[in-house]
Amino acid sequence: MIKKNSIVLRKAEISDLERLQILKNNRDVNKLLGGFSLGYSKEDIRRWIEFHDNNNNEALYLIDYEGVVIGHVGLYNIDHRAQNAEFAIMIGDNSYIGKGIGSKVSKLMLKIGFEELNLHRIYLSVIDSNILAIKLYNSIGFKQEGVLRDAQFKNNQYLNLIIMSILRNEYEKIV
Repeated sequence: MIKKNSIVLRKAEISDLERLQILKNNRDVNKLLGGFSLGYSKEDIRRWIEFHDNNNNEALYLIDYEGVVIGHVGLYNIDHRAQNAEFAIMIGDNSYIGKGIGSKVSKLMLKIGFEELNLHRIYLSVIDSNILAIKLYNSIGFKQEGVLRDAQFKNNQYLNLIIMSILRNEYEKIV
């Protein structure tokens, strides 16, 4: 568990199942995220919790803000040899979007990645229409590397993914 002010990052538990089901089935948030679909059942969420609880190549946490689970954040596909990992964040409660929580949580995960996991590079992909997320990533030091054209299929259309990353030396300049 990691705590900073009103934010607690903690592992998911079975008792979080119903709240996670609501968050992961949020239509507004879902349309902005690449890997998500709608219609997660309780059993889907249970399997998700168990999978991530037993996955050794990631650091995944629920975002608990003032006692309310509002999403999750993680470093995935951690490659200790190449010293890189993929970053992703999901705030699934609309009432917490745009309040700076995503920025604080993202900075905290960068700190974990660079200072505790000794990573050299953290990367992400974001749908090119997710302007709020792109603005957030730019503000905390991520740089665009390129565009994967028509790389995601969602809502019966192909979407471009922007690939972004931040290197340890870039992170060290902004902390």
